Amino acid sequence: MYGPINVFEIISDYFNHMREDFKPVPLIITLILIPFILEIIFYLSIKEIERLYGDLITVSSILIPLLLNLLMIVYYSLEKTGRKEKDKILFLSHLNSTISMTILTTIFILILSLLLANVDRSLSDLKLIKLLNFILLYAIGFLIINVLITLVRVYRLIRYEIRVKGIENDCVTD
Repeated sequence: MYGPINVFEIISDYFNHMREDFKPVPLIITLILIPFILEIIFYLSIKEIERLYGDLITVSSILIPLLLNLLMIVYYSLEKTGRKEKDKILFLSHLNSTISMTILTTIFILILSLLLANVDRSLSDLKLIKLLNFILLYAIGFLIINVLITLVRVYRLIRYEIRVKGIENDCVTD
């Protein structure tokens, strides 16, 4: 359980779960094409990119603890899950990888925003800065997609709980 930080483990687990959930074409559309389209929309609609950095720092600072809290709820739910509930364990496993990847993406956005916010404005025309802005906007689109995937997975988990508990409660009252 304890050991060095292995970000690659979280990323590989995430992509393994995504490959289970999506076929190759929807996977490419969901994780590459849609974030890229969102990035283009952001690029064309954002007037003051410097102001965006501060906003992203604020949003990331709020989102990271919320996602960590949600991850702890997933862990608590997993502890309460019986070994017979394979569907719930599968939902929790996928939810764990998605939330972990979303947290990593948010941390990446936070660090990149902090770096870009402290760059001298005279350097903003450099190709490296433009590339970093491109990566930042893509990461925002990727984050939005992962938050939506997390929402759907939490919804399905709760729906599963309602169905199972509803069936159990109907059996008890009959």
